[in-house]
Amino acid sequence: MDDGDQPQGDFDGSGNASWGEADWAGYLHRNDLEVGRFLSYYAEVKNLPDRLDVSARRMGWENADWAPGDSPDEADDADEEAADLPYCIHQHPVYVVARALSLQLVQCFRRLCADAGPQVPALVAADVMRAFWDAEHQMVMAINATDTGDLPLALVHMKRALGAINYAIGLSAGLPAAARLSSAEAAQDIESTLFDLREVCLRVMADCRWDGNKR
Repeated sequence: MDDGDQPQGDFDGSGNASWGEADWAGYLHRNDLEVGRFLSYYAEVKNLPDRLDVSARRMGWENADWAPGDSPDEADDADEEAADLPYCIHQHPVYVVARALSLQLVQCFRRLCADAGPQVPALVAADVMRAFWDAEHQMVMAINATDTGDLPLALVHMKRALGAINYAIGLSAGLPAAARLSSAEAAQDIESTLFDLREVCLRVMADCRWDGNKR
């Protein structure tokens, strides 16, 4: 293998070379707690029309935190206390929201299935869960693309996420009425959460297009 086979560029990885497995396990555990914190705020204000923004403010995020491609010199001084932490996409607000709302969807759908029993066909349930997974996956891939500055790729991933979300909306709306009535709160939470995920996708896409036009 010669030098031409090696990756080119200045990227030296997002990790800290001195970190071991236990360090990264602790890092991911803290990230799980952040996801849970957002989800708890979201649950408290789920009946508000601006629940996404209220939850984000409680997390301490500003509007700019949702935008892609922020350079290191644009970071807030308050983040200096975390300067020793390696940067990963796990810290991106959209990653936290995507993970949190995906967990919310799974929990609500499990509750609906438990209440409805055999009224929800197994194949339909499998398709719904697959759509939830695909939406989260595409959103995470989009965040990764914004992090590397590839905004057109981020847009494509977000469009795929929207496709998965719209498919899930259609599947949930097509569930038997008896199943939805047997777990009305869960059904309502699934619908509102899917539309919130859709809103996040649209916001990121708008930011990607606006940021791309500046370059």
